Amino acid sequence: MKVPFFITRSGHYDPIVAVRFIVLFNAVTLGFQSVSGIGRSQSVDFISEGGRNDYPIRIPKPQTEPHRLTFKRGYQMRKLSITGLLAGYVGSQAIEAKDALGLILVLDESQSIKAIYSFISQGVVEWEVSNLDATRSEPLIETFTITHKGLKNIPIPSLF
Repeated sequence: MKVPFFITRSGHYDPIVAVRFIVLFNAVTLGFQSVSGIGRSQSVDFISEGGRNDYPIRIPKPQTEPHRLTFKRGYQMRKLSITGLLAGYVGSQAIEAKDALGLILVLDESQSIKAIYSFISQGVVEWEVSNLDATRSEPLIETFTITHKGLKNIPIPSLF
């Protein structure tokens, strides 16, 4: 298996190039360390048609489990400001909103959009923060999972 290899214009290896992304909830831009669960799966049954049994026919099953996306972000302790508090409040309200339009924009090194994934959020179903430990200087990591109504890959028109 080949490992992705990304070289910047200056000739240095840069693994971050592959994972630049922006997440929007109801047009509010939020920063995240990682997003997982981007994908699609469909349960199917196979049946044989009477008189034509040379191959099975694929029948999609109804979705039994909700689609999920998990987001992680870190917080550093800084001097609080009214602007920071308002931005955090607006961001939290956008994440918590049911039927919020979500977009994940994947960018390349030159900040050009390479992929867009859209979803309609059904709200937060799991939320957790990392352990609080005053003896360590690690950032607080917030992890939450939403359910959604299905992920769509929006095609990006090619300019070439």
